[in-house]
Order: sequence, then C-alpha cells, then structure tokens
Amino acid sequence: MKKNLFLTVLLFSSALFAADDSTLQPVADPQPVLQNLQEKMASLQSVCLDFTQERHLKLFTEPLKSEGVMLIDKPGQIRWETTAPYQSIMMGDRKSVAQFERTAGKWEKLKIGFPQMLRRVMDQMVLMHQGKLDALTGDYTISVATGGMTVLTLVPKDENVRSVLSSLEVRLLPDLSATREVVMNEPGGDFTRIIFTKELRNVKFPAGTFDQSKPLDIAAVKTAVGDAP
Repeated sequence: MKKNLFLTVLLFSSALFAADDSTLQPVADPQPVLQNLQEKMASLQSVCLDFTQERHLKLFTEPLKSEGVMLIDKPGQIRWETTAPYQSIMMGDRKSVAQFERTAGKWEKLKIGFPQMLRRVMDQMVLMHQGKLDALTGDYTISVATGGMTVLTLVPKDENVRSVLSSLEVRLLPDLSATREVVMNEPGGDFTRIIFTKELRNVKFPAGTFDQSKPLDIAAVKTAVGDAP
C-alpha cells in the first residue's frame, strides 16, 4: 500500500516527444544546465498541464494508460487529477495533502496514512517543475545529458527510496522551454511514463481549485483558465 501510494503521488508528478536517445551525450558539469533551467522557470507563476500516463509492467504486453491534468500554482500548491479511465484527485500545499476518489458520482475524501511523506514528495514535484533542481541535490544525485532533447536523471540517495524508484528522468526540449516527459524507472524494470500533451502558463486559477475539502470541478477550472473543450 505504501509503495503504491508513493508511486501515485510521485506521478504528480505535447505529444510524445520522439527523439533518438543515441544522440544524447552526458554533460560533465550539470550545474550550468540546472542554473539555466532555473532562470527560465523563475517567471513561471502557474501552469496547467494535460497528460497521458503509460504504466509499463513486465506482466502485460500493453501499457496501462490513463489521462489527467496537473495544476501547479506558486508558492507551492499542486493538484494531480486523473480523469480517465477512473477519476481521482491528489492535491497538497506546504502544510497538508488530500486525496479524493469519485464514487457513485460523488467525490469521497480518503484517509491518508502517512501525509508527511506525501507532502515531501509533492514539494519535490513542485520544485522540479519550477526548475529548482539545485534544492533537490540533498535527496538526489543529478546528471544531465543533451542532444535531441535535454534529459535530467535523478537518482535517489536514500536506499529505501531506491528500493521503489531507481531513477527519475525529466525530459525537456533542448532549449529547456518545456517539459515533454517524466519517466519513473523501478528496480525490477517496470516504469511509468508521463507525456505532457498541452501546457498553459501563468494562468489564474479560480477559487476552490486547490480546496482540500471540496475541490472545484476540473471542467470549471479549465473553463476559467481558457482551456475549455
């Protein structure tokens, strides 16, 4: 249960960005790239991202797919919502986290057994999206490769974390202007790929978007930020 929930929150953290990984070359000193990324993301106040998720398991020939939306608003609010094939919401801020599932047409708030770990992971997701990867060096060893894309690879320093997550890859456009994929690799070879399909920056979220008691419906949120279907 703990492992599954950890992975669910981590997936909080553009069509599939096809690039040949054979063109990637390791960067000897990743700090200039990380600094460049942080400077580019400094002006980002909020973001609304549509995503598709592919869960690749050795037991299945085809990946398990889902779709959803990720919302981030400074200084530290995040909402990760799965919209298909099932509905769930995970959200948090610097003080607390909450999880909801849609049952019989109604949102049900779930009890979370270890909110401190969830809050920490969600904080890391916000830091990554803001480009503040230098703040994560205490928890991860970070390497960079460039070529047809820029790939940041984060390897957890904590052995307990590595038993669940062997590495986290953040794949960006070569100019670092947008994140295209996040790939979570597990020790046994299974992995999860998050592909971002649409990105709206510096939007103004309506009241209730990050309400941990009664979150505003995602359709209303997307209408308010100009992303109605």
